[in-house]
Amino acid sequence: MRVRFLAILLALGGFLLLLAPPAAMAAELSAGPAVTISQGERIDDDLYAAGSTVDIAGEVTRDVSAAASSVVVSGRVGGDATLVAGTIRVDGPIAGSLRVAGGTVEVTAPIGWDLAILGAGSVSVARSATVGHDVAANGAGTITIDGRVDGDIRGSVGTLIVGGQVNGDIDVDAERIEIRDGAEVRGALRYRAPQPATIAPGARVLGPQEHTPRPAATGREPETALDRAIDWVMTVLLRLSWAIVAGTLLILLLPQQTSRATDMLRVAPLPAVLWGIASLVVVPIATLLLLVTIIGIPAALLLLGTWLAVLYLSQVLVGIALVRLLPVRSFRGDRRLTLWLSMLVGTTAILLFRMLPLPFGWTFWWSLVIGVLGLGMAWTAFSGWGLPAPISATSPTLTAPQPLEQAEPRLLTGEGTPSPASEDSSERPNEER
Repeated sequence: MRVRFLAILLALGGFLLLLAPPAAMAAELSAGPAVTISQGERIDDDLYAAGSTVDIAGEVTRDVSAAASSVVVSGRVGGDATLVAGTIRVDGPIAGSLRVAGGTVEVTAPIGWDLAILGAGSVSVARSATVGHDVAANGAGTITIDGRVDGDIRGSVGTLIVGGQVNGDIDVDAERIEIRDGAEVRGALRYRAPQPATIAPGARVLGPQEHTPRPAATGREPETALDRAIDWVMTVLLRLSWAIVAGTLLILLLPQQTSRATDMLRVAPLPAVLWGIASLVVVPIATLLLLVTIIGIPAALLLLGTWLAVLYLSQVLVGIALVRLLPVRSFRGDRRLTLWLSMLVGTTAILLFRMLPLPFGWTFWWSLVIGVLGLGMAWTAFSGWGLPAPISATSPTLTAPQPLEQAEPRLLTGEGTPSPASEDSSERPNEER
């Protein structure tokens, strides 16, 4: 019943998604080779855009999320803008925060809140641009600030170049820092870098300066074979520790369910494989369908979390199942200690095979097989679909006939009904008989 109820909910969510009118959706969705919001066009909702190129020249009153090879925002965005592209150019004002990830990013318009940079090659903030609060960077190559930043500049960057005004502090990890002529830093300058910052004579740093030397990222010596072997062993031990901790919690909390799920590889191997392949494909699609709807978001998060948890615990489930396949009856017990010992042996073997440095994508294919088996065993044990039918315990039994010498003699009365013979019938005269 629980499985049928879940299937009905998933089907109903997809059906409602197909029938929902555009007004009931939570955002404006645009996808295609080229997505264009023309000048003068207004979108009074969130905008999600994906394509080869995205050009937003109109106005979006709420948030914008775009992914393309090239994104240009020349119109106004009333909320936040999250842009992922090879080249990004922002010429229109952003009322909220601007979050970017890409190759080249150029900002020439004011940003009302934060500028968040993740993994960009180069980022340029022109003199005409302002950032209302902080600039936060993680993994950027080069950041050039020629405009005004009203908050702090913090994070990690390869090269930081400041030619404008920073009203807050600068607190970064960098390979190189340059403060150009005409720049002004009103707060502190704290940085971790291989060498001191280059500060031009015409630059002003009003706060304290603090330099923490560190080795350059490119100065690392090449690893030897021993170093690689030690790294491999440490990685295996770390991942094995994670798996053992997760498996121990699973056995302590759900011992009977764990025992039943790990028996599926022996009882119903083919249904387990088929259900595993189906779960690996269907669950992500159902999660995406539910995420688009408003009412389906909690169900989507619950479904995705359960799916990911079972997928990670597949190495534990398959490890126990392989040990229980051995011709040793003591490994098939349901006690927690027995399950834990089987988990310890089986998970270690699974993880060692997975971490072997073999070619042809060995790690990926082995992990895929383990994930399919784990999902299939869990689903088969939970639903019962594909299990062999149990033998009925109420089959009729044959009753042995009663011996003739123990049968009670009966006489026929005049009405034709049998009646028991009296005990003194043997004493009657022969004539009455």
